[in-house]
Amino acid sequence: MKKKVKKKKLDSIPKINRRLFKLWSLAVRERAGHKCELCGVAKGHIYTNDKGKEIKVKIDAHHLLSRDIKDCPLKFDVMNSVAVCPTHHKWGVPSFHRDPVYTISWLQKHHPDRYEYVLKYERAFTVDLKNRKVLEEIESRLKDNLHLDFAKLKEVEAMYPRVVKKRVTKPEIKGSLFDEDEDEESSSSSEE
Repeated sequence: MKKKVKKKKLDSIPKINRRLFKLWSLAVRERAGHKCELCGVAKGHIYTNDKGKEIKVKIDAHHLLSRDIKDCPLKFDVMNSVAVCPTHHKWGVPSFHRDPVYTISWLQKHHPDRYEYVLKYERAFTVDLKNRKVLEEIESRLKDNLHLDFAKLKEVEAMYPRVVKKRVTKPEIKGSLFDEDEDEESSSSSEE
């Protein structure tokens, strides 16, 4: 009796995206030596907040250009990032979320290469981020701590176009089931 071989189930696109964001975040933090690029505080440093509570510092990876732009591969590019402590990420002044003017000028002064890179590729490049082969290429670049090669991504996208399944739509029913009855009632009532 032959044993059935189960086909390996593919990860969902959202699951792959979560894995890519984790790789991206790790690559960003490793590039900075697990220190805040603004103030230099290291991961694990313990400080006392204004309420007297001891807090262990963690380092966050922050996107320079929003990760919400559709089909923009910069969301997975380490050049589109900065490693910062929570104070400089969201809560303090200055922080990347609260004071964009300060952080842009800081970025221009300290990392002009990243600033220019993001400006150059901000909206100039899109790729199908639901294409599994494209996502595999992005994953391999992240694992090697390399920024993305847009020409290679376009090449992969062209070589392996994603097949989009068309949904079967239900036939459209025009009018109401009771249209004729309503017409007859209105005509009979007008005759009286």
